[in-house]
Parts: sequence; C-alpha cells; structure tokens
Amino acid sequence: MQVITNLSQHRRWLHISLLCLLPLLTAQAREPVHLTLGGTPASFNYMSTLLTRSLNHQGYAVEITNLGNMPTTRLEVLMEQGNIDTLILGQTPARNERFLNVQVGMTDNLVNHRILFIPPGSQQDYNQVSTLDDFIALNKVAGMGQAWGDKLIWETNNLPVQGIPGDWKRLYQMVASGLRGVDYLPRGAHEIVLEWPQQQELAVEENLVFVYDRDHILYVTPTNPELHTLLNTVMKAAYQDGVIRDVANELFSEVYEPPVNLHQRRVITLITQPG
Repeated sequence: MQVITNLSQHRRWLHISLLCLLPLLTAQAREPVHLTLGGTPASFNYMSTLLTRSLNHQGYAVEITNLGNMPTTRLEVLMEQGNIDTLILGQTPARNERFLNVQVGMTDNLVNHRILFIPPGSQQDYNQVSTLDDFIALNKVAGMGQAWGDKLIWETNNLPVQGIPGDWKRLYQMVASGLRGVDYLPRGAHEIVLEWPQQQELAVEENLVFVYDRDHILYVTPTNPELHTLLNTVMKAAYQDGVIRDVANELFSEVYEPPVNLHQRRVITLITQPG
C-alpha cells in the first residue's frame, strides 16, 4: 500500500476527495422534487424521463406521480388548479396567460417537424407537392385538437384546419373514414414514430415534412412559482448541456428509419407569425 508522506500531496488528495464527494453530499441534502404529471403513456414516458434526467443532472432526486391519460384540455384545467405540476405543450398566447412557462425547446425540434397521417390509398394526392402553395392548392383540411398550438400556425399559413374539442384521439378514425371533413392529421416526428404501428387504419404520408421554428415548451402550474423557478434553471442547463438532445435521440431514434425517414423528406416551411 502506498503511504502519502508529503504534506502538500496529502492536502491535494484530500481536496480532490472532497470535490468528488460534494455533488453526492449536495444531492443528499436536498429534498426530492415531487412531480405530479399526466398524459398519454408516450407523452408521460418522455416527460418523466426528461424531467428526471434534467433534475438528476443538477443533483436532485425525483419522485413522480402519474394521474393517467386524459384529454389535453382536462390536463390544462388540472394544471391551472395545481393538481398537475407541469406539461410539455405548444406555445399559445392563452397558455402564456394561464400558466408559468419555461422558454426552452423540450423535444429537440422533433415536434415542430410535422408528418401526416392520411387515409390509405390517398398518397397519390400528395406526390406532386413541392411547395406550400402546392399543398394549399390541394384544399386538404387538417384535423387537430382545439387547444393545439399548431392550429394557430396552420391558420397563419392559410391552411384549412378543423379543431375538435375534447379528446383529440377521435381524429384517427375521422381521418381514416374520409367522411368527417378531415383529410389528414399532422403529428410531430417523434409522435408518429410511436403511433403508426397502432394505427393500422391510417397511412403515413411518404414525402413531406412541415417545419416551423417553434418547439414545444414546458408550462408550470401558476400555484407553484417555486417549482417554476427551479425548472426554469434546471431545463436551461439541460438544454445547454445536451440532456434534452440526448433524451430525444435515445427515445426517438426511429425518426430516421422507415416509414418516418425524417431526413429524406421534402421540407414545407411554415411561418409562426403573420408576415
């Protein structure tokens, strides 16, 4: 066994040991962060993984309660009341008034790469589209949840859209039937990766991706400003240090595989503000 005889060498060893122990001691001294979340299984899995990794990255332990799957409108009411702590949502003026927000992109720009669910057999309608004007000329109507931030973006770009209240998942069948005035359902690249294997009555449009410069952000209940302050700091660090990118790449690597093939699509660029 090596014996440390030099005093300066001993001090240096002690200093290094304390530096190594400091993050552990700090984490142990902090109370665990308790979060109550809700949403679809896929959205809950991503949100809970991202928040846990980001908080762990800053030395916090995390305890999460899942309230389960329910419509976005219901989740927003629960968050406004303080029964849910935080949600990843598209940014809208109404949400900015109702909730506290963290201005950090939460999906590494996957949600603002929109790919279409379409009825089987309708691919030929889209094959010649190369520009936004080409797509507008098709006069196809998008189906979206009434509260989706994307609805405002589609309207800003003169794209017909029908918003439905309540549970947006009714749109799968509405699009598949072709009889409800809705022609397609746009989904984020990471969302369609998880959904297409379960939606056999729908087809994934093969060529296009609609892209706009606005990722989803984190909204926090207005009843807990202390949590907002914490998450504002933690998620900015998670963005800067690549935690958000790493989680998105880990959970959604299939965006670059068939049928999504994100990097092989014709880009239709959308604006987020009126010109």
